[in-house]
Amino acid sequence: MLQAWCDPHTQAWLAGSLQTLRGWRDRQLALCESMGWTPRPGGANFHTALPVVTGRRDQDIARVLHGLRTHGVKLRDCASFGLPGHVRLGVLAPASQDALRQAWEALA
Repeated sequence: MLQAWCDPHTQAWLAGSLQTLRGWRDRQLALCESMGWTPRPGGANFHTALPVVTGRRDQDIARVLHGLRTHGVKLRDCASFGLPGHVRLGVLAPASQDALRQAWEALA
């Protein structure tokens, strides 16, 4: 593994992967904004966002997370991070992002 790490082909693959991941992240942040969510980008392969919900956030976010799970989308509640009402999203491929949009639209 260490030998492969130093190989120029491996390094080229890694550079391409990082570029792909950045594109996916940017697309996902734009998706959150288009759904009315307030994203909080970070420097990692995940970020948090504040979905638009009504009423008390602690109750509504639980309802939203449950509803998304019924559509196959699992997000983490960020209350334990000190961000009540926020969710944690891993940066995923466009097909998974599209599934999030479809699940969100189904809840509307």
